[in-house]
Amino acid sequence: MSKGNNSKTMKAKMISAVMAGTLVMTACGDSSSTGYSQTFDPKHLVDYILIGSDFSTLNYLTTYIANDLRVTNNLVSGLLRTDNYGETVGQLAESWEHNEDNSIWTFKLREGVQWVTRDGTPYAEITADDFVYGIEYILDPENVSMNTEMVFLLEGAQEYYEAKERGENPDFSTVGVKAIDKYTVQYTMADGGKPYFESASMYSAFKPANRQYIESLPESNGIPGPRTYGTTPDLLLYCGPYIMTEYEADSSKTLTKNQAYWNPDEVTFDDVTILAIKDSETALEYFERGELSYAPLSTTQYTAEAEKGNEYLVQTSLSTSSYGLLMNNSSTISDDANAAINNENFRKSIYYGLDSDEYNVLTVPTNVEEVRSFAFTARGFLYTSDGRDYTTLGELGKWQTYPYNAETANEYKQKAIEELTAQGVSFPIELTYAIKSGNELESQQITTLKSLLEETLGTDYVTINITEYSNSWYTDVRDKGAWNLWIRGWGPDYKDPINVLNTMTTTSGQINDISSPTTAVTHFDIPEFDALVAEANAETVDLDRRYELFANAEAYLIEHAYFIPMYITGGTYEVTSINRYSKIYNNTTTYIGWEAKDHAITAEEMEGYRQEWLEKRRELGYQDE
Repeated sequence: MSKGNNSKTMKAKMISAVMAGTLVMTACGDSSSTGYSQTFDPKHLVDYILIGSDFSTLNYLTTYIANDLRVTNNLVSGLLRTDNYGETVGQLAESWEHNEDNSIWTFKLREGVQWVTRDGTPYAEITADDFVYGIEYILDPENVSMNTEMVFLLEGAQEYYEAKERGENPDFSTVGVKAIDKYTVQYTMADGGKPYFESASMYSAFKPANRQYIESLPESNGIPGPRTYGTTPDLLLYCGPYIMTEYEADSSKTLTKNQAYWNPDEVTFDDVTILAIKDSETALEYFERGELSYAPLSTTQYTAEAEKGNEYLVQTSLSTSSYGLLMNNSSTISDDANAAINNENFRKSIYYGLDSDEYNVLTVPTNVEEVRSFAFTARGFLYTSDGRDYTTLGELGKWQTYPYNAETANEYKQKAIEELTAQGVSFPIELTYAIKSGNELESQQITTLKSLLEETLGTDYVTINITEYSNSWYTDVRDKGAWNLWIRGWGPDYKDPINVLNTMTTTSGQINDISSPTTAVTHFDIPEFDALVAEANAETVDLDRRYELFANAEAYLIEHAYFIPMYITGGTYEVTSINRYSKIYNNTTTYIGWEAKDHAITAEEMEGYRQEWLEKRRELGYQDE
């Protein structure tokens, strides 16, 4: 058996009384100077959300919405988590192991960890059956969970769920989860080994739930009792680092340290206040008054502060989401546009003709090269056993340079014109990009995209039409086929290339799907890519080999310009009192292990924290840039 517990490889109204109890301000910041004089209490964090983006439910078993999980991750712990160095560490599991082909995963739980109610009263000890019941709850269609697809990783899970949907009474023991004993839970994978299950097990779908508590909940307004779980802070059991002690929708909420948490030393805040504010630009005003622990900066704010010589401007870390340009070859707008997008030389002319730095500088005004992306998978997301970044492996490593080259773009332009003219296609090719009405930043970005492509390739070849939609891009634009270009990415749920690349296989049903002209985004038939993905996914034992095979598959996407990488999210600027290298990776949404200061942190001070963090990463075997 392979041990996993040390393994490396394994997405407002403000109440003054509340503020008085969170951050202590000794003096207001002077926005006309280069220094901040306000002080902060390191034991009290004040975070924020935007008005209208509050959580919709606390039922972590049914939701995968980021706004929900941002809160529930602090209230209910799972088996494992990633620390701020990218290492997997145990939460409710003290150790874990898997068999040789990664098809059976066994987790040994910590003994004596308690569920508590909202007032902190112990309810029951957490046992293996809580993890079994969590899966059983998700696989009951009556509970309307969004997380069934993730649970389908388990043997028999999809068959069980579909039988329940048909009104049958299937045997839950056929599902690949069981309590070996009171403190041991075991998962059996569907369709062979899943070497990435260590990472997948961190997802909310694999968190525990107390059977007795949930099944004893009474019906409410015609809703069955179990479905009311997590609908309010009172109808939830807690085992995470915090308990939600105060809550006012779209105003503020308070999370108080859970005194029964299994590892209280890693909970650095006595409480956390989360305010709802009007917009992110307002956050700077709150920070300067000492009323937020950090504040992101818009490009306009950054420029103004930089001109003053503000020494507190800190660049944020990159995320694990890589964004790029997607092209719809099945639009209802133009047959000529569809034909062009199906032409490889046309796609390559766009690939080499897009100077994405000029697009990205709108949100990252300095050091824009830091956010460059050269793949569908973000660099810094996956590493081999010897610390090499996934994006440097195999054929993919050959594509890790900035592609913009006007001369090369125009060479492909001439090839595309020749081939498409022979098919009866007329030029210029008109491509439509739909933006949200009233979104000024998106309007500025796509106007820039239009200028970049038209200037490099010429309006005799391609023109970009910008249209607007009012409600949802999916219903107003995608479902009507009323678009040709869209900039989007994918935030991976777990650490394996399959979670990213499977979205682009020919019938994935997620980003690319040739059989679904409206509900998917792109519609390419890519059998060569499908075969490369299948070959990589069949390797379930040697992770390094698996990653290299996936890198070869991903290189095929880039080489043939089915996806045009543009940027990795992050790299923007903020002012903060938090050492951001104490909260990187999984900790960015869970308030544990964060190092808070009593003052605003200068860029020089943050660079010192970064160097300490990099040194520790090197000791662990990572090869960071």
